Amino acid sequence: MRRVNREILRRAALLATLCVCGCSTHPSSSGGAPDRLRAAAATEWAGDRASLGPPAAAPISVPKGTWVLHIGDSFVHAFLRQNLRPRFRSVGAEYVVDATTATYTTTWASDQELGDWLSKRPALVLVTLGANEVDIPVPSQHARAVESLARRIASVGASCVWIAPPLWKGETGILEVIHDHCAPCLFFDSDAVLGGLSAVERGRDRIHPNERGGGRWAAALWDWLTDHRDPSGGPWALAPFERRGS
Repeated sequence: MRRVNREILRRAALLATLCVCGCSTHPSSSGGAPDRLRAAAATEWAGDRASLGPPAAAPISVPKGTWVLHIGDSFVHAFLRQNLRPRFRSVGAEYVVDATTATYTTTWASDQELGDWLSKRPALVLVTLGANEVDIPVPSQHARAVESLARRIASVGASCVWIAPPLWKGETGILEVIHDHCAPCLFFDSDAVLGGLSAVERGRDRIHPNERGGGRWAAALWDWLTDHRDPSGGPWALAPFERRGS
């Protein structure tokens, strides 16, 4: 599935390069590429056509052409992307997802096609990884992969948030490793925000959030992003503190 989805996106990018003079494959440029990314994303995630409810009122707006990349594992598809996409679009930002089941921090640290996405200069990268590593006996062995992935994202000037999965059971320490090594990405502690193991409604597998749980997860993340956004530094620049009420 991932190979097919990426082939769709590659074809969209190729078509963009064949445009008349002035057309660019850079998602922040005017004239075609953002629309093609939008079309590719719509094709990739047909389930997003059915919104889970109207997005929250847009308290912010971003410059035209601003786009957000969301990478990760199957938790991205657990009603997180479905609820984030309308929110990002409501403030004028494109939202592109590249997430694959059963992937790890080590998978993405060396992923070549991630480099293709980053070369298109997203303003913000969301990383949802760690769920498949909750049982590894020596999580510290993945610290270098976490650092490498964070550096890759930072090297293109993108803001970054590492979204920890809401846990469904105990873990051996991967979330602490991510927290301690994901800088300059900010760390979003889903469990702390949502209230712990029993606070998130789960699907039939009792692991992934269901429609209600994923909706609450996305809403909490969106509020957190809004609190931490620092427009003085760029469309999705983030400050490591809450701005609400300040």
